[in-house]
Amino acid sequence: MARIPRSGVALALTTIAASASALWSKRAHDLDREVSRRLAAPRGHRADLAAGAITDIGSVFAVTGSAAVLAASGRREAALEVFGAGMTGWTLAQALKPLARRPRPYTADGIHRLVAEPAGLSWPSGHPAVAAAVATALASHLTPAGRAVGAAVSTTVAYSRVYVGVHYVGDVLAGLGLGVLSGIVWGWTGPVRRRYLRWPGARSA
Repeated sequence: MARIPRSGVALALTTIAASASALWSKRAHDLDREVSRRLAAPRGHRADLAAGAITDIGSVFAVTGSAAVLAASGRREAALEVFGAGMTGWTLAQALKPLARRPRPYTADGIHRLVAEPAGLSWPSGHPAVAAAVATALASHLTPAGRAVGAAVSTTVAYSRVYVGVHYVGDVLAGLGLGVLSGIVWGWTGPVRRRYLRWPGARSA
């Protein structure tokens, strides 16, 4: 994996810390609720359908399916990167949810929900964590244009979670930060995986 600038790690940590302020500061919490309410305002049937489809890009089902397709096509190393990074992001997000115990916006604020009721609590959001983790892990394999697409997809997934009514803005910001960190951590394990565990793509001794 390409070297990740320290500024990338610092930005991810800062994003997570800033989003956490909405959990402990009433002023930040109220602002988060208001901005989220505005972003979740209906924009028509087509927008609703698009958001409902886009939001699933960050699901563990999408990651598993994508990894399976890549593996079946012979791109086993890429499949491992997608699955490993995505699941790392998802696992970290799920592990933090009980610490905050933030209710979902459709429960706390009556925001209309456009998708099936998700399991678990609200902070942090797992879908953008998964999307950002995959985009970060694959960054060293992509062109600048490809990295831009990965960032755009992650951001769009994050926005979609607010639009469909299942997360606040603070939740998805934390998810994006966690995703970047997850992708970095997964990348750091690459040499160990290839040398000791003989993952696909490893060089022969």
